Amino acid sequence: MLSRLLLAWRAYTWVLRVERLRRQLPFDGLVETLESWPRPAHPRISPELALRAVRRVYRFTPFEPSCLKLSLAAVGLLRSLGHPARLAIGVRPEDGPLQAHAWVEVDGRRLGEEDTGYARMRRSAI
Repeated sequence: MLSRLLLAWRAYTWVLRVERLRRQLPFDGLVETLESWPRPAHPRISPELALRAVRRVYRFTPFEPSCLKLSLAAVGLLRSLGHPARLAIGVRPEDGPLQAHAWVEVDGRRLGEEDTGYARMRRSAI
């Protein structure tokens, strides 16, 4: 099992990678790059622990986290750890401006949150 320090380092590198790639690639290219990352055969760490590491690491960076950036970094980290993670984006209709939200799904289930009422508009392919 990965030590917490090594997991934090890997999460930090994925945060930096996402921050760089989102400036270099169109959105679909970024998602494709992250989701085509080779996956080891057997995950060695729980998806929940990996997601918590990404959230924790963002606090120590100069970057402003958003649900989309957190989810993109988590997808990259999770796939590098062997999980079939996918990015999902949804909207919630309300009176006024349309609200959108991004989250991570692993094996078809939302990771790190309950159903928030957002209707899924995009779930990337594996």
